[in-house]
Amino acid sequence: MWRVVRILRLRWRQPAPIRWLMAAALFGIALTIRFSLGPLHGAIPFLSFYPAILVAAVLLGWKEAIFVLVLSLSAGWYFFLPRGMMLLPAGWAFVGALNIAIIIALKALAQQLAEAHERQRLLFQELQHRVANTLQATVGKLESVRRTIGSRPAEAANMLEEAIGRMSASAEMHRRLHDPAVFDNGLESMLQEVVATVIDQASVTVNLKVEELDLSLDQKSVIAMLVMEAAHNSAKHVFQRDLGSRFEVALQALPGHRAILRVNDDGPGAADAGDERPSQQNLGMRILQGLADQIHGTLAAELDRGGKVMVDFPVRRI
Repeated sequence: MWRVVRILRLRWRQPAPIRWLMAAALFGIALTIRFSLGPLHGAIPFLSFYPAILVAAVLLGWKEAIFVLVLSLSAGWYFFLPRGMMLLPAGWAFVGALNIAIIIALKALAQQLAEAHERQRLLFQELQHRVANTLQATVGKLESVRRTIGSRPAEAANMLEEAIGRMSASAEMHRRLHDPAVFDNGLESMLQEVVATVIDQASVTVNLKVEELDLSLDQKSVIAMLVMEAAHNSAKHVFQRDLGSRFEVALQALPGHRAILRVNDDGPGAADAGDERPSQQNLGMRILQGLADQIHGTLAAELDRGGKVMVDFPVRRI
């Protein structure tokens, strides 16, 4: 199945003049083959041109395929049209156009399938990352409970209850992100819930400034996952280590039907903290880049010992 999808997604990434020259070359090859066959084609004089039309539709595009079809119809009418069959070119045109339409429709479907496959792959990777982070945070909380339970059992019980609640909330949030009704109260309300499942707001000040924009469900879900990823990074590298106490999310419109998402904390950052690990190579950065790509956005991010995430993406404003 995926081999067929990859074939249908093929397209020569060449300048337009090169593609038109290739289309003309395909027609020339088909015409040469037709002349070499002579009378062997008999009742189907246009048959040798169909492969050229199909190849042009798959590799070059519908415009180039139509170009090959028009040239083929002209050559077939001038050189190979049987006497008394003046309506035959109409049949050739119908079959050729139908083939092009089917190929273009299949290519569009293949593109949609490929994008859906990439989205599912990224969501699975993101889920694995979230589960790993949640388990790591839970292990840390349980270690604190173990150290506290002997001397302060009441406090240990509260800590254990908090850990259970946070794991449940995180699991529920992942489930709800794919439900359209979750955004009924607005994107800002949803982002508040997302941040609350990750960051302890008893010790961290959270500030959200979300402008009302005309966003699709996919865009809202991706923005929520971007904020969740950034919040997990801040909680892990900044707030759980008492290196900061402020988390901010802002979404605002830009000129030219674009918008920008900004997420940052007040952590020390890689330069101040002495962490020289290249953030572009870690899983969190790859997930952020994949999410930004889904909304055709441009990502700028730093994730070492603090978080600053900016995504500029196209959008229509209400």
